[in-house]
Amino acid sequence: MTDTRYDVIILGGAFSGASAALLLRREHPQLRVLVVEKAEAFDEKVGEATTEMSAMFLTRRLALWQHLESEHLPKEGLRYWFTNDRVTGHSNASESGGYLRSSVPSFQLRRDVLDEHILATAVAEGAELLRPAKAVEASLGDFDHNVTVESGEEKVILRCRWLLDASGRVNFLGKRLGLIERNDAHPTAAIWCRWKNVRHIDDIAARDPSGLASRNISSRRLGTNHYSGHGYWIWVIPLGNGETSIGVVFDKRLVDLHQSRNRPADFIAFLRAIPALRELLEGAEPRLDDLRFYSHLAYSTKQYMGRGWGLLGDAAVFLDPYYSPGLDHASFSVDATVEIVGLDAKGEDVAARIAEHNAAFTRSYARFFDAVYRDKYYYMGESDLLSAAFILDTAHYYIFLVTPAYRFMKRFYWMPVLGPKPAFFSYHFMRFYNRRFKAIADGRRAFGTAGERNDGRRIKAYFNLNLAPAHMLLRGLRIWAAAELDLFGLHLRSALGRKRAPPAPAADLTAEP
Repeated sequence: MTDTRYDVIILGGAFSGASAALLLRREHPQLRVLVVEKAEAFDEKVGEATTEMSAMFLTRRLALWQHLESEHLPKEGLRYWFTNDRVTGHSNASESGGYLRSSVPSFQLRRDVLDEHILATAVAEGAELLRPAKAVEASLGDFDHNVTVESGEEKVILRCRWLLDASGRVNFLGKRLGLIERNDAHPTAAIWCRWKNVRHIDDIAARDPSGLASRNISSRRLGTNHYSGHGYWIWVIPLGNGETSIGVVFDKRLVDLHQSRNRPADFIAFLRAIPALRELLEGAEPRLDDLRFYSHLAYSTKQYMGRGWGLLGDAAVFLDPYYSPGLDHASFSVDATVEIVGLDAKGEDVAARIAEHNAAFTRSYARFFDAVYRDKYYYMGESDLLSAAFILDTAHYYIFLVTPAYRFMKRFYWMPVLGPKPAFFSYHFMRFYNRRFKAIADGRRAFGTAGERNDGRRIKAYFNLNLAPAHMLLRGLRIWAAAELDLFGLHLRSALGRKRAPPAPAADLTAEP
């Protein structure tokens, strides 16, 4: 390596770093771009499910339709299953999720395969790659930086105008700048691994005498299936190689799996204790060599970008895998950063754009956490409350992000969720109903009625760009209103000194609330 001066050096070659390198080379081919990647081969990290916006980034910005269709699976939205003492399996568990196939593309990903493909494509289009290698030191200037890179026994000092950190949870640059802060208000942890021979939920439904198959049109298996309870949710995601990713995310205030002395055994026992999930795991085998554990998930950065440096994706923040926002955030941050680097390459003053970037992304994280995730795990065990939140949150996502991108702008746009200043109103509305759902769940637990609605109910969702978001918004409001009336009734019976009536018989499985 004789010429050590680059326009852009990117630390990390997985999704965020490779995507940035690919877009920079396509849109600004005069730039010399180097990717420094420490791993000889990418592993099977989590983040397998896209949302509609990250799928738009992959298809319309990166032009990866062919790869996605040949190597990965389509995703059919989100699906939720709940349990109580009366639930014996999927047939009588309360269920919420898509009824028809989603009309907006999204995918279930094998991340190692996707990351390798994007990086190889970036290199094929002119990006340089140093692999395996890692940055061990960095000295930042004003659009002029030195990076010490170690490759084997050799160390070399490289110079660049832009240094972009895509190192993920390593947070190489953010930690050295003192920017990364742990979000202790969201004390969540996660355990996961891949499984072999997980049963096909649609085949289980087809053989079910209660008519489970007839209550849905689209494939249940191709959705991201969630099995939810008080303080936790479990993802079940099918992968294109026939394996299934299964993991549990839990609030450490409510579930103590993080204190396990035998994590594999306790993880498997936790999954098998859920009747519906136990049906899927009959005869399945966990790949315990793949078992991973994160003791704390949420963190954030005080600043995303400075004069010639930037943080991309998980190198800046991580919040929660619920709703799969990680790839959305990575896509938004990559697109915005590439735009700013491109403006700088044209000789424009980007100071104002950097300030806007920092304000929008830090505002997005704070609002998104406060409105959607704060204390959400307290009501995850209530089918109507979590379903109402899912429907209302999804309606907002479609109305303010997905539909404008596809219908009006007709392109992927970099502004993150709740990042615009006018999103102030949506933020407060979402924050309010999230607080109410938590309060209702607390009330039910106090009155001894927690989980009573978790069997025999069905809530349908639809994923399209027509009237479905408006219909979901109204349906979510109706479910919320019914829950408020239920809590009022509990308080009234308590005030009158009446004993709680015995649980009502399970509702007709084919009926909607």
